[in-house]
Amino acid sequence: GSRVNVVIPPLAIDGPCLTIRRFAADALGLDAFCASEVGGLLRWAVDARQNVVVSGATGAGKTSLLGALGAMVDPTERVVTVEDAAELRFPGRHVVRLEARPPNADGVGGVRVRDLLRNALRMRPDRIVVGEVRGAEAFDMVQALSTGHDGSLSTCHANGPLDAIRRLEALAAMA
Repeated sequence: GSRVNVVIPPLAIDGPCLTIRRFAADALGLDAFCASEVGGLLRWAVDARQNVVVSGATGAGKTSLLGALGAMVDPTERVVTVEDAAELRFPGRHVVRLEARPPNADGVGGVRVRDLLRNALRMRPDRIVVGEVRGAEAFDMVQALSTGHDGSLSTCHANGPLDAIRRLEALAAMA
């Protein structure tokens, strides 16, 4: 129910730094994020299998909104979630949750979001959800969205819709 990040000297120059991010025990509904008119549009987007990317600043509630959108997906659909740190908990019988893993102290054993996303394509998903696009996996996500995985969902850090598109373009180009 929490995510912990620790940085110690020599990387943390002034001493150890501990950050704990607590997740809400109960998922928020769509009405917690927007007016009913906007909620209706978002419900339509999910029902019509539109691809949706939620963008915003750090701590803006992108993952929480993604959770509310995911709760509206038909529970009979096979959904594969791919996350750097598993936070999403979608309802439904056919949800497969994948979580990346950093390399060990020897630099081996890591599994990147990009690797998991490629693997997710082999799992016959109806929808793919990438918890946050922040690197080269943007290329794989765009490929997945354009090869029949309509209705997929993701988040990225950006100041607005145009910035989100520019950021996804830049991240995909880095791949």
